[in-house]
Amino acid sequence: MKNKYFYDVVIVGAGPSGSNAAISYKNLNPDLKVAIFDKAHFPRDKSCGDAIGPGVISALKRFNNEHILKNDPEVVSTTLFGPKNIGIHNYIPEVKNKEDSIVYVIPRYDLDNRIFDLAKKCGAVSYEGFRYINFEKKEDSLKVKFEDENKQEFIIETNLLIGADGANSRVRKSLNIKQNSDWHKAIAIRAYIDSPNYVDVFKERTLMFEINVSAIKGYAWAFPSKGNLVNIGIGVPLSLFKKEKMNINNLLDEFINTLSKRGVKVENLRMEKSFLLPFASSRPKLAHDRVALIGDAGSMINPMSGEGIFYGMEAGYLLAKDTFELLDNNIDKLNFGIKNYENRFNKRFGKHFLSCSLARLVFQSPFMTKRLLAIASADQHTIDFVVELLFDEANLTLKETILLILKFLMPINILKLLNKTSN
Repeated sequence: MKNKYFYDVVIVGAGPSGSNAAISYKNLNPDLKVAIFDKAHFPRDKSCGDAIGPGVISALKRFNNEHILKNDPEVVSTTLFGPKNIGIHNYIPEVKNKEDSIVYVIPRYDLDNRIFDLAKKCGAVSYEGFRYINFEKKEDSLKVKFEDENKQEFIIETNLLIGADGANSRVRKSLNIKQNSDWHKAIAIRAYIDSPNYVDVFKERTLMFEINVSAIKGYAWAFPSKGNLVNIGIGVPLSLFKKEKMNINNLLDEFINTLSKRGVKVENLRMEKSFLLPFASSRPKLAHDRVALIGDAGSMINPMSGEGIFYGMEAGYLLAKDTFELLDNNIDKLNFGIKNYENRFNKRFGKHFLSCSLARLVFQSPFMTKRLLAIASADQHTIDFVVELLFDEANLTLKETILLILKFLMPINILKLLNKTSN
């Protein structure tokens, strides 16, 4: 007989990945008992660039939840800077299978709480201030142990355990899965500033990226949010960071100097916080015996942009879709559903992540970065493709690869002429 603390699904981690998984299960079958556990009390801060693109908007629209974005200003363009101060401005192109070509910049302190609230309104039971300890397999369920803030043990039972507990996932650790190697990680630092003239400098609300400028083989960002609030940050490959004995705070200072040189007023620097990004170039096994990983716990972070919210939210939905009808059936059928989720996720995003990994290698070379941005400044298709790698599911096809190679070999003035002729 199952105890009173039995749930069909238990989710560890109440960020966008875990909360969207709960939303998906409750929408697909409102009768399911779903619980979300998190060690923090919401709202809580989360280090991130705070930008959400067409993919996240689409995920929210799936269950008519896009209303949580209605009071936030839209960002409609990107501005990329590379070596020798090469700058490219581009409007976010229409992306495949998505209705919107816009981005929002919402602090995760706020965004995550909004999505978590949606999950609770759907009927998911929330447990805040509970730290996951481990799980034990029983014949017909999993026994999952948590600890509250008073170090009191709390045990529940479930059919399915979902690890959505971030880059340092304890669920992943309890499955004896190692963290990504340093080569497949980045270290970044995020901060907030007030900038009364950011929008004036760039003529509109634009996402600013900087590649191979303030940090060799690294990237920096400045994303405008509400009012004068701007999220800024810089990241580098962890392997290089350790090898060169870099200081993450010094990198941020260098980027702030660069912003100032571009005419951006930087005021009230605050909330500096570093974090690790486990790249999807090295994803662990996502499907296990009655256990699944989603989001950062499954290393679902774009190796090129560092974005992970969209992939984690989609993973939560795909897992729910493949298992929501199997939670009362036998374990073999449930495990088949979990494995199907893993296969579908990898089939959908595998080529995209590989393409982003290759792009990451290109952007780690100052020479290649300079050349690619020069090509993109002369060719609209190329810059659109780069932006789709950042914000959507684009991947390098054989045709796309051949075209890029030809563009790399072609003189820029000829490329400009061809682009002008085609338009």
